[in-house]
Amino acid sequence: MKTINQILKIYKQENLIKANKLKFIGTNDNSVYNITAPFKFQDKWYLFGREEPRKEKGFHSKISLFKKKKTNTWELEKNFKKLNLEDPFINKIGHTFILGGVEVQKDIGKKEINYRTIFYKGEDILDLKKFSAGPWGMKDIRLIELKNGKIGVFTRPQGKKGCRGKIGFTIISSLNELTPRRLSGVPIIKGQFAKGEWGGVNQALILENGKIGALGHVARYSKDKQNRFYYTIVFCFDPETKTASNLRIILRRAELPEGESKKPELYNIIFPGGIIRKNNSTCLLYAGVGDIESYKILIKDPFEYYEKNF
Repeated sequence: MKTINQILKIYKQENLIKANKLKFIGTNDNSVYNITAPFKFQDKWYLFGREEPRKEKGFHSKISLFKKKKTNTWELEKNFKKLNLEDPFINKIGHTFILGGVEVQKDIGKKEINYRTIFYKGEDILDLKKFSAGPWGMKDIRLIELKNGKIGVFTRPQGKKGCRGKIGFTIISSLNELTPRRLSGVPIIKGQFAKGEWGGVNQALILENGKIGALGHVARYSKDKQNRFYYTIVFCFDPETKTASNLRIILRRAELPEGESKKPELYNIIFPGGIIRKNNSTCLLYAGVGDIESYKILIKDPFEYYEKNF
């Protein structure tokens, strides 16, 4: 398996075409980051984001819904009840929206933090109902409806099975199978992360050839263990053979405009939320940066290569 340094040797800086920081209205100057890609509901554009006070410490994150106001400006949708979760993701299975986020619990006595993924569903984005949860200790669970009607599920176990975080994949027949026990036993995709590095899938898309295009992140600490570096990656996955292409880095923090970060050690974090593919060999990547800002980033479409070569 290749290290991040080895993958960076074939990194093409010209992937990035243009980057715009997004503005959010109605948040009382709270930060909004780790956003989803925009989606349409009743002919209006929306996105979810992680909202939290800029200066307050502790666990005060909410998942909030925003409606498009104008180019690069989004307004808080007050008719959506904020959820006490972090890092939202959104997709559709059939006609049903699936919204997920990370629930965090802190044991003050033991000074331990635990987390799991919570799932909501519904056809009305303003009235979603909780229906399932992932196992404790697992973030970055992502779903994708396959061409045969079944559901592909990417997982990210940690600990003895996944170290700091590896990617697993399984196929379920319905959302009823999305249970902690089912997700805990998912096999790991081989050969993806080197020792001391970790990552996960942030969004999955069906490509024209029926394969899955995965958008995700790979991460590491600096040599002195003081700073975190997150890179945006893609890979192609064949749900029939359960084989994956090599990882490709498509974006680094260094290529984006200078900006803020929640803490200095988090400055080099990019957390991709989703991609919208266009018809001119480009796509729009939506991402949280520095655990405090959100960007819309125009890049060359990284999935066209896999549609022709995998």
